Amino acid sequence: MKRLLVFALFSPALAAAAPLQGFYTSYQDWDAACDNTGTCRIAGYQDDGEIEHPVSVLFTRKAGGNAPVIGQIAVAPDFTDNEPDLKLAAKSELRLNGKALGTIRFDKDGYGKLSGAQTQALLTALRRDAKIEVISGANTWTLSDKGAAAAMLKLDEFQGRLNTPSALIRKGRSTRAVLQPQPVPTIRAAAVPQKGEYTLKKGTAKHKAVMALLQKSNQGRKNDDRFERCGDLHEPDRQRDITVYPLNSRQVLIDTSCISGAYQGTSFNAVMNAKLSRVEQVLPQEYGGHAGFDPKTATLSGGFKGRGLGDCWGGQSAVWNGKTFVRSREDTTGQCKGFLGGAWTLPIFQSKVVGGKK
Repeated sequence: MKRLLVFALFSPALAAAAPLQGFYTSYQDWDAACDNTGTCRIAGYQDDGEIEHPVSVLFTRKAGGNAPVIGQIAVAPDFTDNEPDLKLAAKSELRLNGKALGTIRFDKDGYGKLSGAQTQALLTALRRDAKIEVISGANTWTLSDKGAAAAMLKLDEFQGRLNTPSALIRKGRSTRAVLQPQPVPTIRAAAVPQKGEYTLKKGTAKHKAVMALLQKSNQGRKNDDRFERCGDLHEPDRQRDITVYPLNSRQVLIDTSCISGAYQGTSFNAVMNAKLSRVEQVLPQEYGGHAGFDPKTATLSGGFKGRGLGDCWGGQSAVWNGKTFVRSREDTTGQCKGFLGGAWTLPIFQSKVVGGKK
């Protein structure tokens, strides 16, 4: 009887009921990211010694046994030294291990599509050592193969393809079912007032009273490292004004500085009662970078640079549903590899937001 109970607790049917969790990781010069719908993306770049010649390839594959792999490629100029705009030939050449692998047509931004044959040839070659080059006019870019096999293995593992015919790298004859596409969750945004935003100026009595409540709410979270990283909140000479956004007749969103950095900062966001006498919810710092709160969509968004050059970013958003802020988006552009703004957007969590705006 005990054996049957243990089996039931760990049965695949019950495990499948839990929402799929996405992830992002990197292996040397390659990224792997899968989202909550089951779609996975792997992206490779030049090695760090070739930062002045940015190149990247992106392979995207949805869940499902017959899902194809879609290949894209991108090149960019060396923007770190104020290089002129990239001049690409009408037709660029893709080379694999010194042999021509057909042409690529890039758009004005340096992005192109790989054919099915080119995509398959690169995936096959990247299981082992592969020299991949893009030649356009006087420009040559070289894609690194370091980490490619590990990234492909991670994709196969997440989508349940290991040892099946559809695996990218560890093919087999298993006929077990692979991961199927998962539905995009729907989040209903509650309409919030489009007017009524106001500011509590630093130095006023109301600012001091609210700041004391925010400090107390943050001090109770020392164990998650939030307290130590919020110097602007706890040091009087670094405190900033507090912006108040009405959410309804009873609650407001508070926005003030958490920490100031050389090229970006983080915000401290919390939900309080309308009288500003009680903190009801403290939000993660991931929602408090570049962006902020948009009343039209009832969305609080944060975007963060991986470094000052701005060639890698991470972003996350949360939507007010009338009771609390719930995660609605999370993504990254991957590694810092010389593409201004990042080469690609790699989703980790996606949703469909409906409603909002009063």
